[in-house]
Amino acid sequence: MTPRPVLTAVLVLLAAAVMWGQTRNEPSTAEERTRALQVTKKLEHQPLGTQATQERGWLTKWIIEIPDISVPVCDELLKPLLLGEVGQYRYSKELVAQEMAGAMAYLIEHPQPHQGDTEDQDDFAINKAGMDSMMNAYEAIVHSAAKGARWGPLEELQNKRKDDQFDEYIRQATLKCVTGETLSAGLRGHGVCTVAWKKQASAPVRVLP
Repeated sequence: MTPRPVLTAVLVLLAAAVMWGQTRNEPSTAEERTRALQVTKKLEHQPLGTQATQERGWLTKWIIEIPDISVPVCDELLKPLLLGEVGQYRYSKELVAQEMAGAMAYLIEHPQPHQGDTEDQDDFAINKAGMDSMMNAYEAIVHSAAKGARWGPLEELQNKRKDDQFDEYIRQATLKCVTGETLSAGLRGHGVCTVAWKKQASAPVRVLP
């Protein structure tokens, strides 16, 4: 089955991981996790800042490489970001990276009993954290008056947020990723990225070894 266009930005990140091709066996350090949280928050408020590209590059590379934190990516959540009648949003790469970073931040702040084991993780809470971070970054881009900052699908999603429909949107999207025929990407360490089709899955979205 051919991957759908909605994953364009996600696949860019996956391709980047292959290009980096780094291997890492040691888990993340406390210093790295602290820095990752700080960079995530900074990029959330200044996604187009002067150091944003460099810091985002480090953060995304770190998320992909570390073996002890697995960040799920759900295309049902990202559809409003990637789809549009006139093409792809200008800052989709930045916002997809921010969604990943927000999810990663939640996993750092709410460590699993066995870090890296996704069996019992709260997929909704992880996705909610990622989407909150992404939408905060979108607001910052809009407020910066950058060219092409506003994007119809994201404005609709922002309205859902204001009308308290945001959680339900995330809940339904997460359910589709967990139980439906939805392409889900898992980013895990050792420079390895796996993309797999999940059809009528009985378990939460997993990162394949």
